[in-house]
Amino acid sequence: VSVLYWMSNSNNSAAPSKQQQQPLLKASAVAPTTSKVAEAAVILDDESGASIPLDPLIELLHLRHTYTSPYATSEEKQQAQQRILEEVFEHNMRPYYQLVTEMLGWPYDAKRANEMDAVNAEKLAKLDAAIVDAQENLGDVEVRECLLAKSDFYARIGDLDACLKYGEECSKKTLAAGPKLDLCFQRIRLGIAFSNNDVAAKGIADAHRLLKDADWERRNRLKVYEGLYYVFIRDFAKGSKLLLDSLSTFASYEILDFKQFIWVTTIAGLPVLDRQELKKHIVDSPEVLSAGITELQDLVGAIFQCQYKDCFRALDAVCQQLRKMVFLSAHVNYFFREIRVLVMNQFLDSYSSVTLKSMSSAFHIPVHVLDSMLCTLISNERIACKIDRVSGSVTTYRGNQANFDFHKLIKNGDLLINRIQKLSRHVEM
Repeated sequence: VSVLYWMSNSNNSAAPSKQQQQPLLKASAVAPTTSKVAEAAVILDDESGASIPLDPLIELLHLRHTYTSPYATSEEKQQAQQRILEEVFEHNMRPYYQLVTEMLGWPYDAKRANEMDAVNAEKLAKLDAAIVDAQENLGDVEVRECLLAKSDFYARIGDLDACLKYGEECSKKTLAAGPKLDLCFQRIRLGIAFSNNDVAAKGIADAHRLLKDADWERRNRLKVYEGLYYVFIRDFAKGSKLLLDSLSTFASYEILDFKQFIWVTTIAGLPVLDRQELKKHIVDSPEVLSAGITELQDLVGAIFQCQYKDCFRALDAVCQQLRKMVFLSAHVNYFFREIRVLVMNQFLDSYSSVTLKSMSSAFHIPVHVLDSMLCTLISNERIACKIDRVSGSVTTYRGNQANFDFHKLIKNGDLLINRIQKLSRHVEM
């Protein structure tokens, strides 16, 4: 059964127990008069037999990332391609097959595609018959269940537009806030799986409108989904706040496992948390420690304990891992720059003046590399200091925040005036 079924069985007012987590549509759970509804629901149920902890489309997203990553070996790419095609052919995912062949430049097997279309057409005919029967002979609840089954079927074969369409129709037939939120979660997962930020953002906005009537379990799930979305679009401040709030209550295994969650939460938090928050939420967090991720622990420990000689070595090890993760690979360079600024500022805060040689010794990097790095950061106004090449020293400047904000405002104002002047010249022409 698709994880979409697993999510749709939750009670409207309380988080479900493990014993309650059964597929919404089961032949044994439907009255004899609704045999067509049950038959339609079992179509998906027979394909996989049990609930899956990870959404299949999210798993395929990871495999696609591995295949397209320049840092993956040829063997890893070959295995990823094989697993994608096995999943596609096993579940007759013809729309997804067309998407990946066009996206990745794979050969398109028209004969195999026609066979998958034939199988899907047969299943859709049963689902449509069940919807018609429910509309003519049964009630709104049965109609909703059939529409949900059709929406889940399209999700399982990777048809984004059709899944969203029938998800909207199902939502209109749904009165309770809980099942409506489950449909919003489905939309968010689809947006993430197909790298469509607009779809995910709409799902989050719809979920917030229903949040006041939501139960505790769904509120926590939304925090994870929304936090992951903000990390995906590189808003680490908002993302880390939401993810840290759900650190001790994480249960959204349908979108990422616990270790991946710790990775995303820690990476999002490191550039934006101050030392007190870092110690409280990450350094001393039993959840983070229990994950046992050595690379992360080394980096966090080097930063927090001011072991600057280990910072860049640990940072490089972390960045090597981030390149393999679909949720974080796009932010590797940004994360490296932010952590570099963080440790440089942290080091310089302890001195009013320090020689380049001693700073180079502390970080274990050559003097000329450090000099070039500091020049870049100073020119970009990321570090408040100046370099004296004659004496070979770095002098820090501690201005107040109001002064920094004033100069930033003046600089941005000058840029805006220049752009307006250029625009006015084009208008006059």
